[in-house]
Amino acid sequence: MIGRLSRVGAWLLPGRAGQGLSVAVGAGEPVPLPGPWPAGIALAMHSREDEEGRTATADLLDRFKYAGERTLAPLLGRALAEAVRSRPGFEQVEAVVHVPATTRRPRVEPACELARAAGKALRVRCLPGLLARTREMAHQKDLARWAEKVENVRGAFRVRRPEFVRGRKLLLLDDVYDSGATLEEAWRTVMAAGAREVVVAAITKTRSRREA
Repeated sequence: MIGRLSRVGAWLLPGRAGQGLSVAVGAGEPVPLPGPWPAGIALAMHSREDEEGRTATADLLDRFKYAGERTLAPLLGRALAEAVRSRPGFEQVEAVVHVPATTRRPRVEPACELARAAGKALRVRCLPGLLARTREMAHQKDLARWAEKVENVRGAFRVRRPEFVRGRKLLLLDDVYDSGATLEEAWRTVMAAGAREVVVAAITKTRSRREA
């Protein structure tokens, strides 16, 4: 495992590879996620400050999602778990739930694999597939206006087994936070099913601005 971490992290932070992905990826403070939840963070921004290219964390995420580097899922999940442990508001999470893909179920669902890895690192149960789509949706990234994004996901999720949600504090996880419309709809759905509290996390946050 140390060798694998070295290969992943050496080009990110020379001389510090092998100390864990929390060093290689989280070279700064987690990014707050705005929304109605009591606590929300992302590991990093998706693009660099000059917006010329992706951050190191976003590059790893894209390699996992699009280049088939499946071994990066547990590494990113552990890094997110380490960030969650260090932040107020995330104490006593009882289970991890992921946001389902907004289009037809892919062969590999990134948020699901990341939730499994984060749950394992946090030593809490992951509930894959607990949150399900009720219908097909357009890709959120293809919609420009906030109102369009909100309408696209309105009523689009349901909780399959509400008894696993009632009275519990859950961590709701997505891979990328863009406008926040999808995560907010998923959060409201889980809260409406009877969760005691739901905090949220993502691997990266884009620089998109939310409309009021």
